[in-house]
Amino acid sequence: MDSPRFRFAPSRIIDSANRFVSEAADAGVIMNRAGHYDGSSVEVDGRALRNFGSCSYLGLEMRDDLREAACEATRRYGTQFSFSRAYLENALYRELEEQLTAMTDGHVLVAPSTTLGHIAALPVLVREGDAVLIDQFAHASLHTAAALLRDVPVERVRHNQLDRLERRVAELSAGGRRVFYVCDGVYSMRGDFAPFAKLRALLDAYPALHLYVDDAHSTSWAGARGRGAALAALGGHPRVVVALSLNKAFSAAGGCLVLPDADTVRLVRRCGGPMLFSGPIQPPMLGAAVASARLHNDPWFAGLQNELAALIDHAWQAVGRREIPLAGKDRTPIFMVPCDSTGIVFRTVNRLRDLGFYVCPSVFPAVPVNQPGIRFTITRHNDRAGIDAFIDALADALAAAIDEARTRGDSRAA
Repeated sequence: MDSPRFRFAPSRIIDSANRFVSEAADAGVIMNRAGHYDGSSVEVDGRALRNFGSCSYLGLEMRDDLREAACEATRRYGTQFSFSRAYLENALYRELEEQLTAMTDGHVLVAPSTTLGHIAALPVLVREGDAVLIDQFAHASLHTAAALLRDVPVERVRHNQLDRLERRVAELSAGGRRVFYVCDGVYSMRGDFAPFAKLRALLDAYPALHLYVDDAHSTSWAGARGRGAALAALGGHPRVVVALSLNKAFSAAGGCLVLPDADTVRLVRRCGGPMLFSGPIQPPMLGAAVASARLHNDPWFAGLQNELAALIDHAWQAVGRREIPLAGKDRTPIFMVPCDSTGIVFRTVNRLRDLGFYVCPSVFPAVPVNQPGIRFTITRHNDRAGIDAFIDALADALAAAIDEARTRGDSRAA
């Protein structure tokens, strides 16, 4: 476990982040600008690249029903509805929350974004005298929200190491203190699940333990009606809060908090800062969100999930055939190829672009300084032939980048 005192000074974090981000920008692998986009391909620097970097796992953003719903909401309400939701909310909010209630079987509150949902909820749910444990690889938005907690100890814990987590929960709760464990449902860089069965056992063993789970990256493609992996495993538990994304695979905008009961919904809505002071989701994306939620509640939605699952399985077979190392072992749409250096990452990404494929480099601050890698995703925009071609290109580009690093004899690059 990391000591809460063992943290870099903010200026050092900013300096390190600036250096790594600047190196990636100078290498041409981030801070790019897209041209034409149709889901299966994206134009970068005038070249159409096959898309293996999107978080739109189910490929819903190009559906006619979502686009028409966005247009109809714009015709009814204009491009924006310029009222604070605390004063006056767009009528589409009620329909959206009704559809999300059916989707999740929970008590829901729509937020302007998943990040703002965290910032609204955590300071309301966590009280003076509580303690917070947060997974070291939890999404940056969770660390941002946790940093806002005043007079509450916040400690980072090693990623998915439940034995260490349990020891700390036992120590902190011994005097009756409530302990919140904050984590992701699916981790956005490594693509691995939280250990839900073990977390359920900890909830049973420690009545003082509460879970707050950001499940943005499994919303829509996992769980019945797309409720996500966390709700599939832990839904309905009175000491579990789950945040879903209405972006990414949901293909609209905003976030959704699934809270234990109606009283907690009212409390977060009335006291959570961004719920009072942030702008609303604007009409075009509210319309798209309602259409997407209806789609999730349609009985044939599971067919879309099954199509993606088959493509993920096919990608795993292709990765195994080419013996590409991966950081995670879970069957999710997110794949991380660990690399020894940022130099290898940048060379591989640029070679793949030369070959017509778009992937994402992962370097600090998205991942720890010593764990750079290449992140690629599988979506319903891909097909089996395209996946095979991409995996072959990835294996060859990675081998060439490693050979070049060895030839250079540059310890920083190799």
